[in-house]
Amino acid sequence: MKSLFRILFCLLICMPVMVKAQAPKTEEIQVFPAVLKTAEWANFKYMDVLEKAKGGDHKAIRSFLEFSGTVDGTEALQHATTCIELLPFLSDEIVGSIIYSMKPKLKSVLLSRFQLAQGRTKKEALLKPMQEWAPLTWKALNGERVVCTSCMHEGGLAPAKPGFGIKPDASGTAAPASQEETGKQ
Repeated sequence: MKSLFRILFCLLICMPVMVKAQAPKTEEIQVFPAVLKTAEWANFKYMDVLEKAKGGDHKAIRSFLEFSGTVDGTEALQHATTCIELLPFLSDEIVGSIIYSMKPKLKSVLLSRFQLAQGRTKKEALLKPMQEWAPLTWKALNGERVVCTSCMHEGGLAPAKPGFGIKPDASGTAAPASQEETGKQ
């Protein structure tokens, strides 16, 4: 009887440890207190927008990326770290098409900050070249056209003026449209 009691006691103590070891580990996105303070000052609901973006909300993704224009210095690098840690939660195609439609200067800022942030993230998968784990986002950051074909059934993302006269090829990159397609002669 004592040995049965000991076995039950051990199982009760060890069971939570065993269950915890088997539970899937959810990855957290690193958020920095200094960035939150700046966001509060700027009246930007950082955590709310981050959660919506993490859920795939296109407006929230755009807004979160555009917040990069608000922060500078160390906070800019910290926000960029949060941004690159957010990317794996999203569709590369959607992020690429959102970035493509942004102003060239913001794309340039995002590109340089994302590259620096890769050295600060603690996520090993994000230390690899961005071309490997987010190729369409990389293309968009470098000015190449990315079109979100999965967004088209939802009304799509509005084509940016710089992309007029350019049609996407099968890979989602830019290909000049023919004169017949643009109506120009």
